[in-house]
Amino acid sequence: MVAKNREEILSLVGQIDHVLQTLQHTVEETRTATRAFQGSRPGTLDLRGFGSLLHDFYTGIEDVFEIIAGDINGRLPDSPEWHKQLLVRMTVTVPGLRPAVISEELRWKLDEYLRFRHVFRNVYGYLLDWERLKPLLDRMDAVYAEFLREVGSFRAFLLRLAEQLT
Repeated sequence: MVAKNREEILSLVGQIDHVLQTLQHTVEETRTATRAFQGSRPGTLDLRGFGSLLHDFYTGIEDVFEIIAGDINGRLPDSPEWHKQLLVRMTVTVPGLRPAVISEELRWKLDEYLRFRHVFRNVYGYLLDWERLKPLLDRMDAVYAEFLREVGSFRAFLLRLAEQLT
């Protein structure tokens, strides 16, 4: 573990909390935006906006994973597919180091958002399809709540560890 003392672990918790606040803002913005399109189909510019919100949602989640991988595991994956590897690593318990951060079930849900982010970064915005975006937007609240629960358990692990180092 790179974080070796109480202060470093508490700093890590603070970094995670900061990213979670940013992620909360994205989720709230998405809720507001989707309400405006209940029963109607968004135009091209709106689809680009929804794509950006979905992009930001997964990026916030990945930011939490990057903090954990960098400060707890000591480094990020270094292959061309490091984003997918990072997500998988978060489901793995590292004996003597840390518990799994998220469940395998949540990993598969998050993988859909990771794949969408890849598409969003590599496709022209006018090609975005409401039928593909809408299910991700509809599930965001539930996936976010599950993510908060599981990361909250990991955060509690870090706080217990910091307490032991007092």
